[in-house]
Amino acid sequence: MIQCPWCGTQYTAFKTKCANCGGSLSLPAAGAAAEGAADLAAPPPPPRDVPRRYAWRILLTEGWGIVGLVFTVLGAVFFPLGVALSLAIVTLFVGLPFAILGVVFLGMGLALLAWRHSAARRTVEVLKAGQAVLGQIVDLHENVHIQVNGRFPWTVVYRFELHGHGYQGQVTTLSRPGLDEQPGRPVYVLYQPDDPQQNTIYPNPYGYW
Repeated sequence: MIQCPWCGTQYTAFKTKCANCGGSLSLPAAGAAAEGAADLAAPPPPPRDVPRRYAWRILLTEGWGIVGLVFTVLGAVFFPLGVALSLAIVTLFVGLPFAILGVVFLGMGLALLAWRHSAARRTVEVLKAGQAVLGQIVDLHENVHIQVNGRFPWTVVYRFELHGHGYQGQVTTLSRPGLDEQPGRPVYVLYQPDDPQQNTIYPNPYGYW
């Protein structure tokens, strides 16, 4: 059984592209060549097809992205309400603070969303064109301070070595990690050759939540 790493659709035979989301499918696990990695699904060679709007899916699984969305929604509510109240002279002193608060929330929310969306787009570029190397999961923890759709995000921390240098990265997911995503387990890492600090794991856990 082959599972799409982007949306979770399952296939009984290998295909190069998912019919549901359009993302590139993993290569058969037999391509893995390192001890302990025989069952890993190998990334297809670049360039890879990544589903549309995948950057937004990444953004909405991380803390600052969620905070930015909440601030934007609050601003979108407070600002027009404040303007409407201010137009009535009797409620001017009530409406003006609401309008100002709305502007502050909108400004902060949009700034946070722009910042995190830019980072998410860089992750998408790594998923599309990054080179693959084997790494290892070193930590896994649940963030109980943020809740999305009744679920707490999980943070997966991983390390990998390249040309004698060690690198570390982390990803956030709303899907509960399985047995293959526990500390000590091998994992494929995709990285940008000209900047290995830009990296992420494959299959990407943002996909099906």
